[in-house]
Amino acid sequence: MISKKVRELFVSLMEAADDSPVSYDIETEQYSGFFNSAVVDKYIELGALELVEGDNGTTILLNNRDDFLSSFAAGIREAKHGSDQSYADYNANPFAFSVGYEHFHQLSKKKRQISGYICHGFEREDTGLIHQQ
Repeated sequence: MISKKVRELFVSLMEAADDSPVSYDIETEQYSGFFNSAVVDKYIELGALELVEGDNGTTILLNNRDDFLSSFAAGIREAKHGSDQSYADYNANPFAFSVGYEHFHQLSKKKRQISGYICHGFEREDTGLIHQQ
């Protein structure tokens, strides 16, 4: 089980958009926003993130981003299909798979779904397509 603060950090990266608290620059592949510094520091030490700037807000890079994105989306897909987390072992990034898997289940627990929700790996209401970051 992934802690709430850790899940919130990585989900915020997957939700990054122009009108969200975290932004993503497609040219530099950098995420900017205000994050829990203790969690960011821990994942910098573990090599999952890289600090770019930390003055006015924080700008970070997600290392091995392609693996993270595909595994996160796979976690969502498998959770949606009712599979268990054992599929994490078959992914390039089992941690990302678990974050996506748990995030799907957290959203499913809510009584009312969030209208217009946009997150990597989730189906968009407006297009019916899976959102890709």
